[in-house]
Parts: sequence; structure tokens; C-alpha cells
Amino acid sequence: MINSITKVDEHVDISLNLEDFKDITFPNIVIHVLLGTFNQLKEKIKKRTSWYKFWRRKAKKLVDELEKDCKKLEKYIHEPDEEVREINAKEAYQGEASASAKVSALSATGKEKFDSSLEIKRTLARSKLEHLKLELTKYKEKISSISAVLGNKPIFLIMDDLYFVPKDTQPELVDYFHRLTKGTNLFIKVASIKYRSKIYRRAKDRYIGVELGHDIFEIDMDYALDNFEELQSFMRQLLNKAIEQSKARVEIDLLFAGDGFSQLCLASGGVPRDFLSLFVTLANRTSGQPIGKVQVNDVAIANIGSKFDSMKRDSGDEDAVLQECLNHVKSLIYDEKRTNAFLIAKDDLDKNALGRQVIRELVDLRLIHLVDHNTSKAPSDGRRYEAYILDVGLYDNSRPRSFTQVEPGQRDAKARKDDLRASPVIELQKLLEAGSEHPSGMDNQIQESEHKVLPPTKPAATQKISKKPEQLNLELSFE
Repeated sequence: MINSITKVDEHVDISLNLEDFKDITFPNIVIHVLLGTFNQLKEKIKKRTSWYKFWRRKAKKLVDELEKDCKKLEKYIHEPDEEVREINAKEAYQGEASASAKVSALSATGKEKFDSSLEIKRTLARSKLEHLKLELTKYKEKISSISAVLGNKPIFLIMDDLYFVPKDTQPELVDYFHRLTKGTNLFIKVASIKYRSKIYRRAKDRYIGVELGHDIFEIDMDYALDNFEELQSFMRQLLNKAIEQSKARVEIDLLFAGDGFSQLCLASGGVPRDFLSLFVTLANRTSGQPIGKVQVNDVAIANIGSKFDSMKRDSGDEDAVLQECLNHVKSLIYDEKRTNAFLIAKDDLDKNALGRQVIRELVDLRLIHLVDHNTSKAPSDGRRYEAYILDVGLYDNSRPRSFTQVEPGQRDAKARKDDLRASPVIELQKLLEAGSEHPSGMDNQIQESEHKVLPPTKPAATQKISKKPEQLNLELSFE
């Protein structure tokens, strides 16, 4: 996504990796993003402005103003987030006093000057966040001026890896820059992992962040396993492109044996990055020999440790709960039922918000994979289900015995997915009981979304189209 944006000359692009700011607290992270934005805009102005005298003078003025803003922000980073200042002031007065006396026939009058002062004490509360909000109008005017100098081109601010920012901070961060887009030629694109992102929350009578389907539109960047044929076609094109760029003379069909290629697609979970990473490891291990299903399983099992490391690193205090829940799923599905697929009732997911969050987190961590978002059970019980499979890396060995691997899109002679529909059912309450010994912050994360029903989003093909800039000024893409 970022490459496709940065190669187009019809707009100005600014790219920031939020992982660089993952340990920075709010609202200092807002200041860092503003600094990154302003510094890149300065360079864009210098490179793109016309050499005509009028535009050069105006561009220089803008660059000077941006430099002053950056210096103020750099200084402001080191200020406390909130403080109370005590101000003492003295006010001085001057006056005259008069006196008169009358004794018998004699009288006397006199005047005397005097000084007086009044000491005033007051306290003044200062908030860094409130100051940044007060500066919004000025920043918006500056962005409009920059866009005008650059030929009224839209400015795209690309914020990558939002999920590295703490979840409690994400809504506030997105909210601030969403405000910055209103009435300007600034557009925001946020790349993140879906269920490790929290872009909206309610706080009493306030709404913080952006709502899917209203303020923001979702574009899924990965291929889902529910259309396995399309996934294999895309991965083949991806591999062909990589081979072409490497100038290697080799045919894909000669690189794989049997079900090796389809198993590699399955092991990737539909993530292009994982597909290429596994392929490179396999190519180095096989020494020119065709890659088979067993070799793919071996490499996927060896790679599972990196996914567990990601879970510990990125899930905070939730990793113990997720690990216990995953152990419960694997014990029931892989160890007892000797398969890789399972079903979860849709009404169970709707009613059990915490259980739903656990499943979504495991999907984001690429430890389980959604293969069908709406199916039935065989034999039918009148309920609708979501179907999942375990990651190949969770297998105990590359040749599991008495084991039936259900593959996405697998159908019988009558085009039915009976193997998938006959998979065992996971009950979310029992799943949560397995992880109940490890309390986490998940309860707090889902409370704000309990009463919120999001409207259906538009198809991806229509989400990228906007006739007027103000109709669509923020996109969210998921890796």
C-alpha cells in the first residue's frame, strides 16, 4: 500500500513508522508525530516548489514558520503533561490624604502623599493536551497553505504499525489527527493489525477516535483462507514476481513436489510476508530439491517460536490468557479429535464478547486462521458457525499419525464442505475457563464496544473512491 502511494506524483506523501514511538506516552506521541510530519513537509516544499519568485518567497516563509513550530514542539516535549503554576503579583497605588483643623478663629489644612500595594496570588492549571488542541486551528491553516504552495495537491499522512502503540492511547492518537484532516487537504492512512487495534472508545458523554463505516473505511491487505484458490493464485504471482526480480531462471512447478505449494500457502495463513519468509527458509534447506508437504510442515513448526515471541512482546499482560486458551484449543482439536479444524457458533461469538476478543487476538497473532465466516454444522442444528483451522506450526511433528487435515475450500463430489462442517465445536465459555487463572486487561478493552453495533462497510472496491476530498479523509488498512 505504501509503495503504491509513494510512487504517485499526484499527491504529497508522508510516511511515519509508529513502532519508533511505541514507548512514548500520550500526549508526547502526538508531538513526535507532528514533528515527523512537519519535518517531512519542509523537505517536500523545498523539493517541489516552483522557482518563480512569488512562490519561492511564499515557500520560504512557510518553511521558516514550520521550523519555528518544530522548535516550539521540541521544547514542549520536555514539559510536564500537566502542571499547576502559582502566580504572585503586586499592584501598587499612590494617593493623597487631607486633614483640616479649626481652633477658634484659626484654621489649618494639610495634604500628605502615601504609597500602597496589593499582593495577589492565583493558581493556573496547564495541560499539554489542551495546548495541542488549541493549536489545531493554526496547524490546519498551515496545512492548507502548504497544500496551496504544492499545487493544491492532497497530502497523505501514512501512519504504519499502529498496533505497536498501547491500545489505551490509540483512540486519542487517531482522534487528534482525524481532527487535523477536517476542512484541510490532509488525508490519513493507518496500517495496523485488526484486532490489536482500538481506534474508537466512549468516555462518558464523549466519543474519542473514529468509527468504522462512518469516519474510516477498512481495506484488508491479506488474502483470507476462505477463498483458497484465489489465495494460491495470488501467492503464485507473488513468487513469480520475486523470481523475476532476482533474475533467476526457474519455474515454480519445478520448485515443489506434490502438495508442497498448497501446503506452503496454508502454512502462511494468507500472509504474503509469512509465505515469502517460509519459502526462503525452505529454499535454503532443501538445497535444490523439490519442496514437499513434509518439508513445509518442518519449517512451519520450527518457526512457531517466533509467533509465540510476538505474542509475549505485543500482547502485554494478555499473553498468559491467550496461551492458556490456545492450549485448550490445541488439546481438544489436535490431541483429542486429531484434526486441525473447528467451529464456533456465531451466536456464541455475539454473546460472549471476551471469548470473541480472545479468538480475534489469536487470529491476529496468526496462530489460528479463519477459513469460513458463515457456514453450517454437519449434521445441521439450525445454527450458523465460523470455521477455523490451527496454524500448521502448532503440529507436534511433520507427519502426525491418525490425523485428518482439513484444507480450506476442500469439497466432496457434490461440492459440499462436509469435512469442514463436521469439525468439532469449541464453546467459548469453556475456552475462557481455561484461561481464567490469568486475569488480563481484556475486560476493560471490550466494555466500550459492548453496546456498539458497527454498520456494514462498503465493498473494498468502492472504499477507495471519493468524489470530494472531504467525503473521505481517512483510511485504515490491516496487514
